[in-house]
Amino acid sequence: MTKKIIFRADGSSTTGLGHLYRLFSLVEIVKDTFEFVFLTNETSTVSVIPSNYNKEVIPENIKTEDEPKWLAVNYSPQEYIIIADGYQFISSYQKEIKQKGYSLIYIDDLSKEYMYADVVINHSPYIQDIDYEKEAYTKLALGTKYALLRPLFLKEAKKNRVINVIDSVFVCFGGADPFNLSLKAVESLLKISNFKNIHVVLGAAYKHKEIFYLEEKYSGKIKTYRNLSEEDLIKTIQLCNFAIAPSSTIVYELCSIKLPILSGYFVDNQRGIYDSLLKSGAIYGGGSFNNYTVQDFEVKVEEILKHSEISHFIKNQKRLFSGDSKNNLLELLNPLLITFRLAKVEDMLMVYDLSNDETVRYFSYNSKPIVLESHKKWFESKITDKNCLFLIALFNNESAGIIRYEMNDKFATVGVLIAKKFRGKKMAPYFLRESAKKYFEQNDLPIFAYIKEENKASIKSFENSGYSFYKKENVKGEPSLIYKLEKNNVKP
Repeated sequence: MTKKIIFRADGSSTTGLGHLYRLFSLVEIVKDTFEFVFLTNETSTVSVIPSNYNKEVIPENIKTEDEPKWLAVNYSPQEYIIIADGYQFISSYQKEIKQKGYSLIYIDDLSKEYMYADVVINHSPYIQDIDYEKEAYTKLALGTKYALLRPLFLKEAKKNRVINVIDSVFVCFGGADPFNLSLKAVESLLKISNFKNIHVVLGAAYKHKEIFYLEEKYSGKIKTYRNLSEEDLIKTIQLCNFAIAPSSTIVYELCSIKLPILSGYFVDNQRGIYDSLLKSGAIYGGGSFNNYTVQDFEVKVEEILKHSEISHFIKNQKRLFSGDSKNNLLELLNPLLITFRLAKVEDMLMVYDLSNDETVRYFSYNSKPIVLESHKKWFESKITDKNCLFLIALFNNESAGIIRYEMNDKFATVGVLIAKKFRGKKMAPYFLRESAKKYFEQNDLPIFAYIKEENKASIKSFENSGYSFYKKENVKGEPSLIYKLEKNNVKP
């Protein structure tokens, strides 16, 4: 059974839409690879969820503390991985989700809860491991290398941009904009002669009316937008060479396009990103926007125009947002999709084909092609040998490699082969680390790996899975490195 993903977030005009939009970016990254369902509470503003998503609603009467039980009844833990974004998913929720048997990825920006999730993503630039209390198995994916940006923004992040003049401004405060900062910012910009065009993106929950009167009055200068597609949002930002926005998801998207940004915060969860981006030199600091007046915006923008160092900010944005986070985020899913089973008779031809692969033969100590008949006898003897742990590694229920442990009275030796389709995806360290746990469930003797010195990729895989260099040795006339793993050195 292949694994599917539950994306879990809520949002409304009252609570804000940030958790929904942040999760949308991850949906866009994985939707072509995995089947998924987007799950939200009945109280959410469901209309903002893209129409092409498979979405379901949790009945309003299901309380957060009862949700894990409801999920387990409706979505089998054997079939689904959960990716959740929301402050209601506290320690007790995570713990119960894990007890139900789910793999859980939690998207966080507060670092307040004790974490039981398998993976915690926090894309604030300066967040550190020390900021978290967690289970030993919990992997922390921290910093902008895991920036939750939609695919087209990741593509833009790889490009260069030069800005020589500031005369067109992008304004976006998202969601409900409870302090009507969009209006205040626009009114201030109208007082500054530099700006010829003002592009204002309003959130789905925006209820204020005054800005539309301004748009009508200054129709040649102000243009408002709503419900822009990813592509249209990028085009709108690219029309601009300056931006005003809070330190939420939108500021990461702006940084990926690269332009000078006046940013600040008006809710607690924006403060961490604001402080980090300010420290990184990626934004102009506006501080708390909560009590900003039209004059405050005007003074701050005028100050920026007088002392602007555009290239400095763009350089720092480029450094923080390289556009590589898609691969980094996908790699976080890998360990949650890896399982093992014992090799069986039906695997004989699959193992034969993999063992006879040209690259595999090159790095083997016996490089000659394997004859099928002799392989068949060897294979049948190994899968029945009590001193051999012969495992098939599965990635999302597809055969992805083989790991074999040969045991004697003093130690075990290990060999690993990765199927061609899965090479280059950094699977080997996961296979080695997780299969070693299975080996050590029944054995205490150390594991040794014998690797040709020229096989750099294999050496790196063993090092990344916790093996330590033991010694150099000639093996069958080949300069080789020997690596060792003890039971007490296995990584969680």
